[in-house]
Amino acid sequence: MGRLTVLGLGNILMQDDGVGVRLLEAVQPARPWPAEVEFVDGGAGGLRLMEVIEEADRLVVLDAADVGLPAGQCRVVRPDQLQEDALPDRVSLHDMSFLETLRLCRQFARCPREVHILAIQPKVVDHGRRLSPELQGAMDRLVDAATRLITQVAAR
Repeated sequence: MGRLTVLGLGNILMQDDGVGVRLLEAVQPARPWPAEVEFVDGGAGGLRLMEVIEEADRLVVLDAADVGLPAGQCRVVRPDQLQEDALPDRVSLHDMSFLETLRLCRQFARCPREVHILAIQPKVVDHGRRLSPELQGAMDRLVDAATRLITQVAAR
């Protein structure tokens, strides 16, 4: 089966952009996970994630993305279903987005055989440590969705 890496992405200092990391923090202790499931706080992403991506056999990404849903709703998508502008702006123009880093892994290195993104619709991406009320109110539902996705991918 190989290693399943669950990667939480986002900047926790930018409100809803941090939902992927906050969700990772909630999902990891929610149940006992098989030994092959690894949880990684990817922060704001960038090139430093290349090693994490290369070492994963399967990858589940938890991240904020504009997928045209009401705030707090989520959708499981493949990387090719997301446009670069769907993801919130990164902290620095010198850093690469997750999709750019994944493309580099595909082009020059090793890439997981499966990549699933739990794309969570943000409400507010601005300075602040707290999630918007819409996302905070959706956390139980988001934890359930992430847990189901991770369980499904781990069973393959």
